[in-house]
Amino acid sequence: MKFVIILIFTVSPAIYAKDKQDQKLKHREHHAHAHGAGTLGIAFEGLKGNIEFKIPSESIFGFEYAAKSEKDKNKKTEALEKLEAKISEMIVFDASLGCKIIKDKIEVLAESDKHSDVAATYNVTCDKSPTGSEIIFNFQKQFPKIKDLGVQVIVDNLQKSADVEKNNTKLILK
Repeated sequence: MKFVIILIFTVSPAIYAKDKQDQKLKHREHHAHAHGAGTLGIAFEGLKGNIEFKIPSESIFGFEYAAKSEKDKNKKTEALEKLEAKISEMIVFDASLGCKIIKDKIEVLAESDKHSDVAATYNVTCDKSPTGSEIIFNFQKQFPKIKDLGVQVIVDNLQKSADVEKNNTKLILK
């Protein structure tokens, strides 16, 4: 499963970027550390899957420097707790699939004193395969600073992508 996630984040962004370039969309590409822009990878083998999410910290808790004040520490803690507690509202699988998302790890990765990212991984288990269903993304309800989320999904032999720029964005897995 880890190989599939690695494959998503090494091969898929090149395919995704090429596709976006071909479409000549008006907004800029996903660059490393663009505020408001992140990546989300979901990979399934059978009924079990992994989710990997990465975005600049500013998009999650409003700043990227090391939290020193009590106010900043609380803001960071609350946002990271929300990222754990509300993930099933941000990534919504069809209820008939019986999917459960459980946090594996959420961490802040400091690139420098002025830049950091939030990286989160989750395990997901479903009673039925997600193939043929849809996933709804609602990240902006919880984190309005998220403006552009590049999503890659692999379910068995199916690979799909989406650019999530607003709530209620649907990705059909057919």
